[in-house]
Amino acid sequence: MKNYKLKSVGGYATALIILLGIFSYAKAEGVKTISLDKMKTFDGHAVAIEDSKLTHLIFQEIWSSYEGFGEEARVAALPSVFTNSSQQVWVQPGINVTEAQLTEYQGYYPQVKPLVLDRGYRLMRSLGAWELPLHVILKDGKEVFSGSGEELSAVALTHFTTTETMQLWLRVGANSSSDRIINEEKSVTFSINKAAKPRYSKPVKGDQAPIFTAQTMAGDTVSLLGLSYNKPLSLVFLDSLCPMPHFPGCEAQIEQLGRLVEDDDSREWLGVVSSFYVNEDVVKQFRDKFKLKLPLVFDTDNQIYQSYGVHASPYQIDISREGNIRSRGAEIH
Repeated sequence: MKNYKLKSVGGYATALIILLGIFSYAKAEGVKTISLDKMKTFDGHAVAIEDSKLTHLIFQEIWSSYEGFGEEARVAALPSVFTNSSQQVWVQPGINVTEAQLTEYQGYYPQVKPLVLDRGYRLMRSLGAWELPLHVILKDGKEVFSGSGEELSAVALTHFTTTETMQLWLRVGANSSSDRIINEEKSVTFSINKAAKPRYSKPVKGDQAPIFTAQTMAGDTVSLLGLSYNKPLSLVFLDSLCPMPHFPGCEAQIEQLGRLVEDDDSREWLGVVSSFYVNEDVVKQFRDKFKLKLPLVFDTDNQIYQSYGVHASPYQIDISREGNIRSRGAEIH
């Protein structure tokens, strides 16, 4: 486990990428069909998918396991009704990991097999999900469930008690909204990787950028992976209370930001607006005052601020297409 400490900083923030092999997706009666015919483990062995069983894909990264946030215990605790009728396939992100580290990891977690090394973002994008950990259940190659570990545990508690209840769940629509455990009163506009829960960190140049999914104030869902896929990404942290004595010169910097967004299309832009002491109406007034054109996220409870270790405003963090921090600082450029 000698490499663990070197990699754990960026571990829980790792992105998902494509499974080795050929994946094809098609819509059939509104249900995703996923082909895993040529899927291989990280060390090159073919994964034989058992047609008679459900396929349970578990997306996580090894560093979260070392940090105590892995899904191994959750999977082991699933009812035997489900585990006996399903085939588990573990999917590891290909960023910030080597085959030697995966071999070492399996020495500590031999139950995590088969283990597939994920090498691109296409599978995650096709699934339309951006958070880790992620559980996907397939029946005859068709997606019947996709959700977090907490959501899977809730489904298991209700529907995996007997063979009859599980079969009924599969027949009537496994991914129906009635099975979601999202509490609308407690939901927020964005969420950081729930494998490790939102927490303070300060990634520096070269580190993996913390993954997040967010809803912009225009109602669009954005993610770190989606934004940085085609172009580098500039995250700009803002405070709608500008002008402020403790952030001198913020007006000039925001005006500079507006000009850059208008003129520089070589990168993606996303504004992250502090939620302290303001509501979304105040942020809208701020946006209109400065005529900002970049998408803005109202950072509920300052979770993105916390995960990136930002205390100033305006503040810019540049992220490469590979998901690494390229630079960070108070200068808008």
